[in-house]
Amino acid sequence: MRKLVPFRVIVCAVAKDPEAMDKVIAHYNPYIIHLSNRPTRDEDGYFVRLPNAEIEARLISRLIHAVVQFKIKTRSS
Repeated sequence: MRKLVPFRVIVCAVAKDPEAMDKVIAHYNPYIIHLSNRPTRDEDGYFVRLPNAEIEARLISRLIHAVVQFKIKTRSS
């Protein structure tokens, strides 16, 4: 089981820190690659799963947008 993204990294990513955002993307990258795989046929006619760069870029873009829009609640608010 993978560890969670540390809270401090999330707070920095929400504040648009590029290094923190890279850590968040790196954490979710295996899942993004899994989701971006699409079945295609190889030269012999067999189905193989290959990553689709366009889908991968869209997923990363959506992740960045979601992190920036994320609201962190504190005890006082």
